[in-house]
Amino acid sequence: MFTDCYCTQFRRSANALTSVYDDALRPIGLKITQFSLLRALERLGSATFTEIAVEAALDKTTISRNLKVLIDAGWVKVGSEEDARFKVATLSKEGLKMLRRAEPHWQVAQKQVESEVQKFMKGPASKRLLEALETLQGVGREE
Repeated sequence: MFTDCYCTQFRRSANALTSVYDDALRPIGLKITQFSLLRALERLGSATFTEIAVEAALDKTTISRNLKVLIDAGWVKVGSEEDARFKVATLSKEGLKMLRRAEPHWQVAQKQVESEVQKFMKGPASKRLLEALETLQGVGREE
């Protein structure tokens, strides 16, 4: 059903995109949320749950719940601090291996999305799309 509400359209698009990436990653038993957190940890090196939440643009409760799955799988190691705000997480060797295994599957989804978006853009879709999305992310933080 059509709506002219940008927010509704972006939410619908986000759900559809999640499905594209989840479908691509399914053969190795990973979801895009897990893949994204593994990549975030690779970028950060080691980070507190709060730092990971900021990097992933998710609330701390969601991060704690999603990181628990990665910790239980052995892909993330965590220091022994009692307070989750100060626990330091790092990517384990197994986590890095999983990330490398997942990257070709993620690339399939990336190319599928770029192919669809390219129909509406002039020039390389990846750069223009990322610029547009990063600009939109900033809109919600402006005061």
